[in-house]
Amino acid sequence: MRMISTSLLTLAVLSLAGCERSTPVQPDRALAPTASADKHDGKPEIDPTYANGKTVYMIGPHAIENARTTMPNLYEKAEELYLVVYPSGTPNAPITLPSGYQPQCNPCFHPGLPAPFVHHDHVITGAPGMGINGTAGEFKAPWKIIILRYRANYVASPTFTPIKSAADIDAAEAAGNVFDQLAPGAPNPYEIDTGNLLICPIVSSHA
Repeated sequence: MRMISTSLLTLAVLSLAGCERSTPVQPDRALAPTASADKHDGKPEIDPTYANGKTVYMIGPHAIENARTTMPNLYEKAEELYLVVYPSGTPNAPITLPSGYQPQCNPCFHPGLPAPFVHHDHVITGAPGMGINGTAGEFKAPWKIIILRYRANYVASPTFTPIKSAADIDAAEAAGNVFDQLAPGAPNPYEIDTGNLLICPIVSSHA
């Protein structure tokens, strides 16, 4: 499979990730200027997100580009928001994997998001109510955006189940047969750290 360049991946997420838009729009609107968070009946959109094996919901209108350089202290303290992408040859339509699973974003044409990334899940490191060891403090607003992409043969398995926790992402990277190498030669060849932050606090699904 052709590799996606680091620069393209970075451009892909300047205004994206789970909390920018959950409602699919037509592809010809994908690059159009939009408000940072859509609203229906005065309420902003929320997006399903996996945390420690459970589904939680995130909301947030603000992206900070190049935060790793311009706001290094905030960036270093931010937890990871993983955008786990599904390979797909049909970017304009929903996909259903052989296992029957459908991505959380299926598809989501976030503003500025190239077609290879419109089918994806969101995975974060923690959420409220998940205990005091390791995850209790990891649901604050700033999240650093990390890109991963499943291997096509991995998601084609009829027994595929999505990764739903940061710990399982670590295990999958260690296994070496789950994700494409998006950054060959890097300390972690499976991840692209975009250098960008999103302000996406966790909320109730009824927010």
